[in-house]
Amino acid sequence: MKTRLRPQPLDLKNGQVKGKQPKGHFAEKLHNKRKIDQQVEAEQESRAVLASVKTAIEQDHASQDDVLQTLQQAISSEPRSKKAKPKKKKRSADTSELFAGLHGNEAEKPNKGGWKAKEWLSDWGPDILAPPESKKDGYAKSQKPTHQPRKPDQKPRKPPPPHRGHPLPYSRRIEGLLHADDRPTLSDLETTNEAKPVAQLAHGLDRVLFNPGVHWMQDPRSGVYNFPTWLENIPDVKDFAFERVTGFIRSSADNDLRTLAQRESRQYTGSTSSLTGILSHMYFLISGFREVNTGMLSRNFQKEPATFTLGQRIPTTVNMMYKDGIYSFDSQSSDLSEKNVLTWMGTMLEKFLTAPKEEFERCLRSAPPLAEDEIDTRREAYRYSKSDRFVMRSQLDGVDKRLPGTGVFDIKTRAAIPIRMDLLNYEENSGYLIRTLQGPIESFEKEYYDLIRSAFLKYSFQVRIGNMDGVMVAYHNTARLFGFQYVSLDEMDTCIFGEAGRGDRVFQKCVRLMEELADEITRVYPEQSVKCTLETQESGDKLSAWIEPLEWDVAEKGPRPLTQIDMEVTSYINEEQVQSPRAISADGSWTIHWKLSRVSAPEDEIRSNLAACEDRKFRAWALPSGVSMSEMAELWPTLKFGHGAKDVAFDPAFVYAARGNVEKLRELARSGRAHTENLALENAGKAKVVWGVPDEIVTTEESRTDDETAVAPVDVLAEDTSVAFIPTEPDTQDVQLGMAAAAADLRDTEIMTSGSLSESADVVGEHVAEPTTSPHQG
Repeated sequence: MKTRLRPQPLDLKNGQVKGKQPKGHFAEKLHNKRKIDQQVEAEQESRAVLASVKTAIEQDHASQDDVLQTLQQAISSEPRSKKAKPKKKKRSADTSELFAGLHGNEAEKPNKGGWKAKEWLSDWGPDILAPPESKKDGYAKSQKPTHQPRKPDQKPRKPPPPHRGHPLPYSRRIEGLLHADDRPTLSDLETTNEAKPVAQLAHGLDRVLFNPGVHWMQDPRSGVYNFPTWLENIPDVKDFAFERVTGFIRSSADNDLRTLAQRESRQYTGSTSSLTGILSHMYFLISGFREVNTGMLSRNFQKEPATFTLGQRIPTTVNMMYKDGIYSFDSQSSDLSEKNVLTWMGTMLEKFLTAPKEEFERCLRSAPPLAEDEIDTRREAYRYSKSDRFVMRSQLDGVDKRLPGTGVFDIKTRAAIPIRMDLLNYEENSGYLIRTLQGPIESFEKEYYDLIRSAFLKYSFQVRIGNMDGVMVAYHNTARLFGFQYVSLDEMDTCIFGEAGRGDRVFQKCVRLMEELADEITRVYPEQSVKCTLETQESGDKLSAWIEPLEWDVAEKGPRPLTQIDMEVTSYINEEQVQSPRAISADGSWTIHWKLSRVSAPEDEIRSNLAACEDRKFRAWALPSGVSMSEMAELWPTLKFGHGAKDVAFDPAFVYAARGNVEKLRELARSGRAHTENLALENAGKAKVVWGVPDEIVTTEESRTDDETAVAPVDVLAEDTSVAFIPTEPDTQDVQLGMAAAAADLRDTEIMTSGSLSESADVVGEHVAEPTTSPHQG
């Protein structure tokens, strides 16, 4: 007989189970039901407590003790599950005592009528947190020392591991504001020492100053010469006696410059050659590498790059020479600058364009040496000026009182693109022709486009330092002059900054930032001569400068120290932050917030950063046509142009085998030479007509012969160097398409030569650093 078990009743109200616990799905439902009931009950109790407290407060008969007691009872009466493990009771502060302590001096004791606030006080009341007035009150005894001395047996704290370095990315940081300022950036300074007069253009070249655009040496359509035929052929640079002209004087060796700095209480001196590189990188920083304006060019260049060339962006290095409280900025030239034909070409061409024929020929090595009384020992003509902390110097190349302002202008020589990109092969590349005014290649427009991207920024700074009106540009291929053009400062400003007149405040900001950087550099190594290499990073948001002392005893003091300083800027127009490129063109009050930081990275990392910067400065040269590496080693010592030029041992790393773009330019040069030879045969025996000289017939005998001055890279030209140079425009569509294709292949080619070239060298080409005027110019 089976026995049935009596089911056990469930007390669902209290959540308790009488008898055996059920299992399975029913047990889970029961557990959930129990939790819900507990939550509902707790919520109801909380609402009741809050309602009673609210009612008491509204009726204004509840004291603070009553409120606190009610809340404490509600908290302590919260239902707990029997299965919940009892938690360790935390020691809690007596809230009633705490409340009374905080308000003991501000509230009266509650009375039968309830809690009442104290009347409004007109003062702060007593300071209950103030310490006792004297040590007698026990204050000194109650205080514990903040620093506990280490016990003898206690181990010292370990230093942080070396890989962690400094907790901040910088060890020192300063910052400041450059507000809008209407004052002139520079003001003139007068010297008492006598100087040579400023030169004037010869050979009728002065009319170029007052007629915009390019002036052909020889009109390509009619064959008429616009200037004397004597200017047609450029003398061989090796035949010019550079020792017969006044040499260049570094800033540190210029006594007049130092005297003016002492008189005007200025800490720094510099010339255009040493300062324009720094100013250019300051502009890259504040503009974020803003693109140039090429809108005035033809459609051939509207889709071409509008960025600055690699040659314009390369790092710059200066030596800050200290003496008697003054730092003189000297540009650090590369030893390879002696091998650069353009370094010396500028000096010779400046004399070629400003001196009469007889005077220039006295400077050739074929002429007898000058007598002692014929040598002019006066210094060159300079303009000295001062800023807030600098005294600056600029050499004055030419003057014409009919020009606006001071009438002073600069003379620049512009070598054609194959010369700039292929220096060692300059003799073969001298066959390259400028055939047209406009066009993608072999045109004045191509050279002007390259000038905008590679030279106008530095030209504009140099013109402002010299208080000049503009620059006179002579286009050449090292063998012949193609034409001339005068570019005013307003025209350069339009090309670089987008509009005339914007350059003044840009120049002011760059000078002010250069002064702030110079001050920080001198704080790193005070009263010492230092070498400074600086570069604005490609991102355009930071300028880095590496500083190391020039005079250092490694044996006694160890490795030469190296410090890196980073500069950052933020621009504001009318107190509103703007992007760097926008700040250049925006109207309104321009303020710059600058920050200078000394990098706290390990020295090995800083040296690695400098090494990478130096690598970006170095560019090898292409081997000349038909010259092997072994033959180049023999040819290297013969590459001397100046008297007493320093020799540099040949290193295979200096050269490389010519490739794509360079080979295409060499083909254009060979084609141009063939064209010139054909014209020589066609015009043999014909008269040369010069504009402005009626019925003048210039015969072969009246022209300069090859033995005197003309460059003859090949034997064919040596037979007749007095032939007219008449470039003609291409007549066939095939030639035009070929020129366009060549230009496309050469687009934005940026192969640089090694390092800085000379004290006055400007980096103006895609390939090499074109000299501003000469290695002898300030």
